[in-house]
Amino acid sequence: MKTDYIPKPFFINDIGAAEVMRVNDETKMYETTKYRCLVYSKRISDDIYLRLCGVEHCIADYKFTTLERSGYHLHVILEGKGVLCVDGKEQHLHFGQMFMTKPGEDTWYKADTEDPWVYCWMAFDGNRARECAEKAGFFDGINVLDCHVDPQNFYSLVQRMLNQEELTTSSVFMRTGLLLEYIWLAIDSYADSEAEVHKSHEYHADGYVEYAANFICANFANVTISSVAKHIGIHRSYLTTIFKKRIGISPQEYLLQCRLRHACKLLSETNNPIQEIARNVGYDNPLTFSKIFKSYYGISPRAFREQQKTKSQGE
Repeated sequence: MKTDYIPKPFFINDIGAAEVMRVNDETKMYETTKYRCLVYSKRISDDIYLRLCGVEHCIADYKFTTLERSGYHLHVILEGKGVLCVDGKEQHLHFGQMFMTKPGEDTWYKADTEDPWVYCWMAFDGNRARECAEKAGFFDGINVLDCHVDPQNFYSLVQRMLNQEELTTSSVFMRTGLLLEYIWLAIDSYADSEAEVHKSHEYHADGYVEYAANFICANFANVTISSVAKHIGIHRSYLTTIFKKRIGISPQEYLLQCRLRHACKLLSETNNPIQEIARNVGYDNPLTFSKIFKSYYGISPRAFREQQKTKSQGE
């Protein structure tokens, strides 16, 4: 197997138009000159374990859809640009950023036409996988973060893992160690950004919370918690901390309640299509809206509307 797959800085420029994927069935290694991926199934713990890792120099406009895949997939952009779309919300990404896809999210990502990205990734799962993702800053609704450590540090860990072919007991421990170091780098990056943000805050926490709550109520259909925090001028994690302390719920939960209360009002008082109501409260995908509504109230939007009609007729 080639060990110099991507010469410095990160990729090969001249690739044949038609190339056959080389597959090693024993080690579950898949590779071309633009792509290397290890699919892994062994583990030493159910707390955190590797699912796969790899490096890819994408062709222009290459698009990948997650299709309900398992695990948390942490990508680090090493070169170029691309687009990430999560539950209908698109973000334009570039070198020096990280992005994560998570279980249960409707996600796709695509390389830029003029400057397609190169990224490395590790995918992990386990009982503590979500906790690890959140410690790295990837809370609910957060899929993209700036990378505050050298991206090549992530790349080097992936390369070490890809270049270790042996399926031995020691290699299982080695790969687990490299995965933990990869996650630690992401946590360290987030800690650096937090330290910078928390150096000073101009206003008292109560003022931030009141302003955030009012802003969410007025703009619930068009905001994310990240955009609220940015509008106020503080970090999302700090907003979450002070919001929970003073209101008792997270700003994400507060936003959800604002959206669903307004949805209930529209379902009860109008005959607007559910798809239109979903858009009015901030959900481009009506199926996502229905799923969230039912999870929160235990009943679908359509059934809720019928229920309200029955009540009004009975009165």
